[in-house]
Amino acid sequence: MTFVLREHRAAARGGTDAAENALQMEMRHIVEAIYGPPVRRLPGLDIGRAYRSATTEFRYGGDMVDVFRYGDGCTSLAVVDITGHGIRAATNAGLAKHALRAYASQGLDARQSVRRLNRLCIENSAFEGDEEFFATVFFAIVDADRRSMQYVSAGHEAAYIIARDGTKPLAATGPIIGLMDDDSAFDHRVVALAPGSIVAAVTDGFSEARNAALEFLGPDALVPVIERSRGWEAERQAEAVTLHAYEYAAQQLHDDVAALVVKVA
Repeated sequence: MTFVLREHRAAARGGTDAAENALQMEMRHIVEAIYGPPVRRLPGLDIGRAYRSATTEFRYGGDMVDVFRYGDGCTSLAVVDITGHGIRAATNAGLAKHALRAYASQGLDARQSVRRLNRLCIENSAFEGDEEFFATVFFAIVDADRRSMQYVSAGHEAAYIIARDGTKPLAATGPIIGLMDDDSAFDHRVVALAPGSIVAAVTDGFSEARNAALEFLGPDALVPVIERSRGWEAERQAEAVTLHAYEYAAQQLHDDVAALVVKVA
């Protein structure tokens, strides 16, 4: 009887494990769908995205990198880092992704798009009775000729243009999303894009990676990683960025890391 009971429990555990694994796989597919398929190349642009989880097990996260080319030949770039983890963070990342795509495709500029995203996030939380959430957002629109880029950095500290003649930090132009319902708080800037320029941005899991001495890696560490790998394709460069944070933290990241690298031909 004991043997039969043990076998029954083992079978039950096996069934539970199989069900949990199936659920995890299904949820992984949902989150990957939110994140979107790889976008390697667009006319005049080589694009790389990479993501590295802080855990070995799959979990929902609020880090999102999106690239979208729309009707007039412009390309929008978005790096979003939602506070927290779990399905709510992943859902909000999906909301931000598709809202920004919709605003851009309607012809709104980067500043107008981020202003509307901020209002949407505040109103959506109020309507659903959900707890407030906040996000850092880097949102940029590269013009059809790839000669300039307008951008808004809503509290996002790690974004750069790395050109052959120097590096330009893309400083914050407004507060984090969800902090205040004030359109005037968000501004934008326009920067030139020379052939050979690289636009690179990461979420704060990169800059907040800590070594054994508890020293932060910092956002500026992104630049030498890109410089050392300048001859690589953008996808490989983005992977090198997330790997650098992982190795700096001795494989003990405290937050997920997402990276975007865009090379201008």
